[in-house]
Amino acid sequence: MITVYVYRNGTTETTDRIEPRWLDSASAATLWVDVVRPTPEEAQQLLAGAFHFHPLSVEDALSEIHFPKVEPYDRYLYVILHGIDFQASEHEFATRDVDFFLGDNYLVTVHDGHSRSIQKLKGLCQQHARILQEGPVALMHRIVDSMVDNYEPELTELEVQMDELEQEAVLGVGDNLMKRFSPSSAISRRCVGS
Repeated sequence: MITVYVYRNGTTETTDRIEPRWLDSASAATLWVDVVRPTPEEAQQLLAGAFHFHPLSVEDALSEIHFPKVEPYDRYLYVILHGIDFQASEHEFATRDVDFFLGDNYLVTVHDGHSRSIQKLKGLCQQHARILQEGPVALMHRIVDSMVDNYEPELTELEVQMDELEQEAVLGVGDNLMKRFSPSSAISRRCVGS
């Protein structure tokens, strides 16, 4: 799914297309293109075709799991960050990739659709034109700031679970504490809800 937000003439609108003139760095338009689980065809058409992103960054954006990184290219900055999610009931800690392509007047985000931060900002963009008026760098900062804010409650919950396990181990209470760390409930390396 592809969502395109464009800020022009003091308003933000959602559209189903990208006008090539909007991609000109001299354009008065600011774009945010949010791409959820793109097919290889969509990636080629949008990322490689419309935006002319380097094939290696397009390949990374399509990759299911990738390490966080920042790579400068001629016309844009490519960034991979991980959001965090701890599922206490399943004893699972995981992260999800969010890929950012940051240009002079656009931000393209690519993710699996579970990013709480991006969902939050999509709602704000529809309500407040100033979100995109501030530019793509400020928009990316807002998303990243929200991702970082999501770390604290997740880490707090993880700490609570660890304290409970420690207490049970010290007091000798609880049956088979090692079962909680079996391969089926081990820490997951997959990415979950940024």
